[in-house]
Formats: sequence, C-alpha cells, structure tokens
Amino acid sequence: MSKTKKDKPRKTYAISLDRELMLEVQHLALDQDRFINEMTEEALHDLLKKYREKKKEGK
Repeated sequence: MSKTKKDKPRKTYAISLDRELMLEVQHLALDQDRFINEMTEEALHDLLKKYREKKKEGK
C-alpha cells in the first residue's frame, strides 16, 4: 500500500511567529476551510521551491 500525505511520519516543532502573521494565516485557513498546519506546510513547500529555482538559475 502506498503512503498518503496523512501516513507520512510527523514531528512536532515549537516555533515563535509574529502574532499578526499567524492571525492572518488563521483567518485564511478558516476562509479556505483548511487546517493551519496544511496552510503552513504548503507555504514551506512553496518557499523551498522558490529557493531551489533561484539556486538553479544562479548556476
């Protein structure tokens, strides 16, 4: 059986973020009917993609 996103191992991280930023993310998650964790992971994937593409362009 192949693993789905929900089957991936998870690790909890304690991070400190700007309060106003997180309020905006919370509102966006509510508007999109999604979990904050999903939105945060999507943003981190986008950030990594952005920097990988920049690195490729720089070579």
